[in-house]
Amino acid sequence: MVTVAVAGGGGGIGLEIVRAILVTKKHDLIVLSRSKQPSLTTQGVDVRIVDYKSVEQLKNALEGVHTVISCIAAYGDDSTAAELSLLEAAKIAGATRFVPSEWNSACNDIVDLYAGKELVWKAVQSSGLQYTRFVNGLWMNVWGPGCIRDEDEALGAYKDRPAFSIDLKAGTAIIPGDMSQEIVVTRTQDVGRFVAATLDLPTWEAESRISGDRLSLGEVVQLARDICGREIRTTQMSVEELEAILAGSLEIGERFYYQLLLAVALGRMNFEPTLNELCSDIQPVTTAEFLRKHWTRD
Repeated sequence: MVTVAVAGGGGGIGLEIVRAILVTKKHDLIVLSRSKQPSLTTQGVDVRIVDYKSVEQLKNALEGVHTVISCIAAYGDDSTAAELSLLEAAKIAGATRFVPSEWNSACNDIVDLYAGKELVWKAVQSSGLQYTRFVNGLWMNVWGPGCIRDEDEALGAYKDRPAFSIDLKAGTAIIPGDMSQEIVVTRTQDVGRFVAATLDLPTWEAESRISGDRLSLGEVVQLARDICGREIRTTQMSVEELEAILAGSLEIGERFYYQLLLAVALGRMNFEPTLNELCSDIQPVTTAEFLRKHWTRD
């Protein structure tokens, strides 16, 4: 049993991790948050309100903490500065392990909004702390918006966002690159379960790679047709077409979308997992199971 602090544990992927740790009933849990989290407090979670601009305040909040897991939204200079402050505070407070806020794949050099992640990662590597970064591919929950059953569960940490690449409700799909390019997809709930399980591992590798499923977007479209009976109109976009779009003037959300498509086309979301074998008791949900559960009435 160790004391774990989850920064940003009141929502998003942080909340998935907090829930998974609570289920294990193995560790003392602290949530760092900018605001009160009454739903967690009523479950006995120690919620500590922090100002991420204050290393001193963060250090005090992390006293006695063994593992710090950052789930700070990694968009923009403010978030990068907040995470660097968290890392510095973890060092001063005497923490042993640190997890930076990654939760995607090796595409920090492609996606503008992820540029700060690379700066933090370099700081983590030179921190002297034990560390790992979680690589989970594309969140499977991106195919949850508009589903016909249990939408809250289908969305997981992906709430209030549009579908990505394949919009099952609209019946449309943009397939980047080769239709056969495989990607790794993982439900956010399963990411949380794997993260909770790694707290029991005696050592950490630099990267903890998780795979819920590995298949091509073309195969996802076919599964949607076969399992859900949905006709999906597909449009293929080559790397060159994506690069041409990105060379133009786009608003930040559009740019993020097309940069992620480019990362898929370039194979950045295809990798061999490491944690699935180490945590073999966890059986993540497959894409077929996800579609059957949330896009059919059976």
